[in-house]
Amino acid sequence: MGYNIGVRLIEDFLAKSNTGHCASFRETAEVISKVGFKVFMNVTPTVTGWAQDGKSFGLVFEENPLADFVELPDDGRAQEELWYSNILSGVVRGALEMVSYVLVFSVGGWWFRSMRMWC
Repeated sequence: MGYNIGVRLIEDFLAKSNTGHCASFRETAEVISKVGFKVFMNVTPTVTGWAQDGKSFGLVFEENPLADFVELPDDGRAQEELWYSNILSGVVRGALEMVSYVLVFSVGGWWFRSMRMWC
């Protein structure tokens, strides 16, 4: 979910941000956090939890703008089964694949407070 959006969004991102090639995966993480999410969603997640080998990190969100206008039913089922914020990982994956990164994601539930990426 969101992959095709990311494939198209990367062109807009590169045009708006005027960023060049990132020299490392760490720099890529910082650009995703501080530029990408800020430009398109007006949030800046924290880059955290780097693996020893430098091939995985986490993004922690203080707020999720996708959740601002969503009302879930009180039956409890929707909160366990509806993970609409997974679209964010799809968007990031699609965008980064267009610039030659292949990533695997893990996201945390409907409330979406964190995203983990492996290179």
